[in-house]
Amino acid sequence: MMHEENEDMVADMMRRIQLHVMPRRVRSREFFNDFDPLRSGRCSEANFARALGNLGMRFTEDETKILATHFTQYGPKVSKPSVVNYMHFCAEVDKIFADEETHENMKSMMMTSSPGSTVMSTFIPNTMEDEEHFMHVLHRVAVLCKAKGVVIKPLYTDLDRSAVPSPSMLNSRRGGKVTRDQFKRNWPFKKELDPEDLELLCDRYATPAGDVHFMALHNEVSEVMPDPAQPFPTSPLHLRPDSTEWAHQEVSVVQRIQAKVVEKRMRLKEHFQDFDALRKGLCTPGQVKAVFTILNLSREIDRNDFETLLSLYMQDDGLFNYQAFVLDVDRAFTTPGLERDPLAMTDMPGAEQTSPARRNPMRLSPSKQAKIGKLEDRIRTFIRKRRVLMRPMFQDFDKCHRGYITRNQFSRIMSMMNIELDEKAIGYLCNTYCDLGNHNDFNWKRFMIAVDPPAEDVESAMLEMTSPFIAFRPKSYFNDRGRVLGKSMSMPML
Repeated sequence: MMHEENEDMVADMMRRIQLHVMPRRVRSREFFNDFDPLRSGRCSEANFARALGNLGMRFTEDETKILATHFTQYGPKVSKPSVVNYMHFCAEVDKIFADEETHENMKSMMMTSSPGSTVMSTFIPNTMEDEEHFMHVLHRVAVLCKAKGVVIKPLYTDLDRSAVPSPSMLNSRRGGKVTRDQFKRNWPFKKELDPEDLELLCDRYATPAGDVHFMALHNEVSEVMPDPAQPFPTSPLHLRPDSTEWAHQEVSVVQRIQAKVVEKRMRLKEHFQDFDALRKGLCTPGQVKAVFTILNLSREIDRNDFETLLSLYMQDDGLFNYQAFVLDVDRAFTTPGLERDPLAMTDMPGAEQTSPARRNPMRLSPSKQAKIGKLEDRIRTFIRKRRVLMRPMFQDFDKCHRGYITRNQFSRIMSMMNIELDEKAIGYLCNTYCDLGNHNDFNWKRFMIAVDPPAEDVESAMLEMTSPFIAFRPKSYFNDRGRVLGKSMSMPML
């Protein structure tokens, strides 16, 4: 019988220790290390009591002795006085951190909400004889709090958290407790609840010192009838379905990367070799993504394109064959097997090869292209008759000199020029000159070339201004057939 009583006392003390340790996130083993220099996992009974005191637990001498006896280890390798196995004790205490059911049961003892959600109390509400009647009173309190918008916690914070020393502050600061008289004086439902029901609440949440734990009442009321968040207006983003066909949908991901590499004159092989020390020509998918990030190519492809690229060059062992990928990309610069065909001619990559990297226009039907042609003729006729200079207006809106303005800015310019275009006509023009893969960036330089092309002499003059300088060079002494030229023909200045 005595053994069973001791077991119950040990279980109760362990429960109290766990309730003390869990909210404070304390690891009990750290308090025993100073008493075990050899790290044997054992200490004396006196040191065990000292460690419990440092942990913050206040047990009587008899309770400490019963607890130490429970964890006493016997065996041939155990030498007195270090006989208490504190490692086993700490393992039992730390089980509270992995017990989810205990976490749920301890919600009623939460002291505060965020940010102090981990601050908890060891207070346990008292049990009542008529539990059904108490739950009825608790539901009434919850319904009244919800109907009148009353929160119990702020009613007593002035008495609980006063930073100024005052005789009325009879409890510790942030303790969640007030005196019985203070609880009754600030109670908001004096007319709705009978004095007997109020006394019942006080008895339920009474502490051994005679105070009332209002935080436990606040938390239980919140659990019985949770207060939902106040509704507020929202504006969720609803994207319209876009059935537009873009040019990139018909271009493979390898061709787009090839066009970007040609445009930037980049070399891929050296960057891949940084991740391939053995030069096997293989790397992981994560390393491929790292190379694309370093070369700023990750903006050109999305997740689906990256998965498609991996499926093209992925081997059975899960490695990416970057050597084959680099050879396919470098075909834009070189022609494999060129040394076998001496008469073959190679050309430098031009604007057509880099177009997929710079432009992503829409695919338009012939009927829509005909309507756009009529609109361009109409604007071209207006400019020719009125002799309007539109370029400065576009330049005023293009502060960064990108060659692009927004769709709204283009509409404003057309209105400022007294060119009457409805929203449908502006949409047709944007379908042609929005060539970055969206409906907003308008390429005004292409638009100006189409509706206001420069004259031939102006174009030739601009070409001469932008072309490199070529000094005078006299004719050679021999013609194409190897014959000597005359003096007047070889030196025209003499």
